[in-house]
Amino acid sequence: MKRSRKGRLARLFLEFAILATSMLALLGCAPRMRQGLLPSDVVGAWTTNDPRYGDRVMELSRAFVIIITGRHEPASVQMIDRVESESNGADTRYTIYSTDYSQGTHFEMKIEFRPANGGEIRFRNQPAVWTRHVETPSKPAKSR
Repeated sequence: MKRSRKGRLARLFLEFAILATSMLALLGCAPRMRQGLLPSDVVGAWTTNDPRYGDRVMELSRAFVIIITGRHEPASVQMIDRVESESNGADTRYTIYSTDYSQGTHFEMKIEFRPANGGEIRFRNQPAVWTRHVETPSKPAKSR
């Protein structure tokens, strides 16, 4: 007995619906990935009080990672290729994949962001806490 054209279309639609639902369920289980942009909550210039990293500054923008290792050293400017994030309560773990095109090198940086105290970052491989460096606006001189 031959199937009708409507029966074949209905079966095809049902199979597609099952496949689409399965794909959406799998996407919900995967870590969130953003193509090349950091969320705004981690954007800023970050410093630490740890004396081992005295002259270091890490600036995170939505599309770049800039690392300054000393006053007389050239900065490493890396374009962010992609970002993976995973929530851990109020904290968020980020894996930032970036490329320094001037050197032709690729980087993977794993950080944990905690929004408390104006924002704190911890690297998974070091105990130092990095805090957002907030510049105070300069006040104009008073005229007499």
